[in-house]
Amino acid sequence: MWKRLLTLGLALVWDRQLGEPPGALHPVVWMGRAASVLGRPTGDRRLDFRRGLFAAVALPVVSAASAELATRVLNRAGPLLSLAGGAFLLKSMFAIRAMTDEAGEVERNLSADSPDEARDSLSRIVSRDVSGLDESGIASATISSVAENVTDSVAGPLLAYGMFGLPGAAAYRAIDTLDSMIGYRGEYENLGSAAARLDDAAAYLPARVAGGAVVTASAFLAGHDAAGSARTMIEQHGRTGSPNGGWPIGAMAGALGVEVEKVGRYKLGPKNARPTSRDIRRANRLFAGAALVAAGIAAGLIIARRG
Repeated sequence: MWKRLLTLGLALVWDRQLGEPPGALHPVVWMGRAASVLGRPTGDRRLDFRRGLFAAVALPVVSAASAELATRVLNRAGPLLSLAGGAFLLKSMFAIRAMTDEAGEVERNLSADSPDEARDSLSRIVSRDVSGLDESGIASATISSVAENVTDSVAGPLLAYGMFGLPGAAAYRAIDTLDSMIGYRGEYENLGSAAARLDDAAAYLPARVAGGAVVTASAFLAGHDAAGSARTMIEQHGRTGSPNGGWPIGAMAGALGVEVEKVGRYKLGPKNARPTSRDIRRANRLFAGAALVAAGIAAGLIIARRG
């Protein structure tokens, strides 16, 4: 138990102080490369579905097995190497500093009245077309991405670690990576259907925990509305097409008191309360606070399972 708790703590410190590992050493980058090979559409609907189903099963299984093997090898290398190696692997499965850095760059470009640079920065964290977004649209898309990543980049892998150790965190991250690359989009409609459904299932609990973490964090941060966060999350989470995305997005929109919009898809939060670059900064603070809450829940799961 204590080793897993120390691994979690060291991984959080690693993320804060050092950020992401180099791409050549990053396990999630390796997952992405594997997904790009497994997820090549052929144009044949049935073949694409079978290939997508295989990828949706194989990538998480191989990732979990690799994490388990790495854990056993590290355990034989001694306690210090085992702790450091485990922290490195766990840190690779979540991203707190990287998300706040990317969103912060969008905020700085908007604050400097450089919308083109802001759109370029935004395009690195969202998959939607950002070319026609004005300042409010850029801020809204950024806040939405920050909110969703409370689930995808923090709560999901940390809760999986708390329940199943490094193999669980690796499996979750593989599922999320595959969905983000092929999912339900255009030519990937058949290829990515299995990955998208598996991601919906895997994120079901983490998304709701993420929403609760945002509400909790908003209660301790000045200038955020915890009651509005809870109310918006409960009342409006169903407005998104995703069964999971509306929970953290609704919680963050309510906490910030802004309307988060994806044009033609959803609007969550107080009507016509358009966000600005300042709200991105506030969203980043809330993201960091929610990440700490999620880490605390993961630690509680480790202790509870040991007990």
